[in-house]
Amino acid sequence: MFGSFRSAHAIDAASTVRGRVGGLSPRRSDAAERHDPPLVVRRFVTERALSRGELLAEVAERLAGTSAVAERAYWHGGVHVNGHPLDPDAPPAPAAAGSWVIVYAFEREPEPVAAPLRVLHDGDGLVAVAKPPWLPMQRSRASARFTLEAALRERLGDPTLVAAHRLDRQTSGVAVFARGRAGAWASAALGARRAKKRYLAVVAPPPAEERFAVSGWIARVPDPARFRFALAAASSPGARDSASAFRVLERRGARALVEAIPETGRTHQLRIHLAAHGSPIVGDDLYGPPYAEGAVSSAERVLLHAAALELLRPDDTTLQIACEPPADLAL
Repeated sequence: MFGSFRSAHAIDAASTVRGRVGGLSPRRSDAAERHDPPLVVRRFVTERALSRGELLAEVAERLAGTSAVAERAYWHGGVHVNGHPLDPDAPPAPAAAGSWVIVYAFEREPEPVAAPLRVLHDGDGLVAVAKPPWLPMQRSRASARFTLEAALRERLGDPTLVAAHRLDRQTSGVAVFARGRAGAWASAALGARRAKKRYLAVVAPPPAEERFAVSGWIARVPDPARFRFALAAASSPGARDSASAFRVLERRGARALVEAIPETGRTHQLRIHLAAHGSPIVGDDLYGPPYAEGAVSSAERVLLHAAALELLRPDDTTLQIACEPPADLAL
């Protein structure tokens, strides 16, 4: 496993929780409940300077929990002061009077992802690994502990490793990390579109066409519970152009396996494009139907896999990295 926190305490107070609307929680898969529990968020301003112990006592009170609940949030890195998460491994510093504090605490402790780290490539100043689903690439607001970046730094003994791109928490497949400045070229290549990405996705219902493309402007849309985007007008605030090409590889019943080639790299791009085309990714309850156990549109996770990545090196040679899809993508 990638680590664990031994406190079994849970937060019982009424809370601001991801995914809840009007006090109701949409049903989620068992894997989502285990690995990605809802968050409790608390905000306050310190009236006086607080030592570490005093700050955690205030956090515990705000969470209506015990000192162990506050210590857990602090251990994860979920206590933020003036916009910066406190490092639980650094010497404690007092919080000045008038400091803005935001606490992101798990409603219950997430279950660590139990999967081996499989290295796909180590060279050229970077490391590529097969990312398992549910393990974030980098720290989230609530935790810096349970991440692929932290696990890889510990295994390889290299604190300079940093993610060169991002994959969603539920997405599996090729994940690339730069070894400090030596791998900066990979991040630059990804940002400058000197890279080709190939994804596999299981969708339902199957698209009518064997090949199709989706393009348009993507912008964030208001949502009281979750971070989401949609195709929008070019004039929408923050809108960015997007384009993807798709090809059906296999059809079976009410599902299909689709190859997806993104030409741009926008947040949730493939999920948005497939949903807009009428074939949302199975398991995607953000852009597709809500989770329902046994439904053809539902799965334990979003069935999206980063199957291959090509990066153009500075000398114009190509680095190719591939990752076989996991069993849950089989139709």
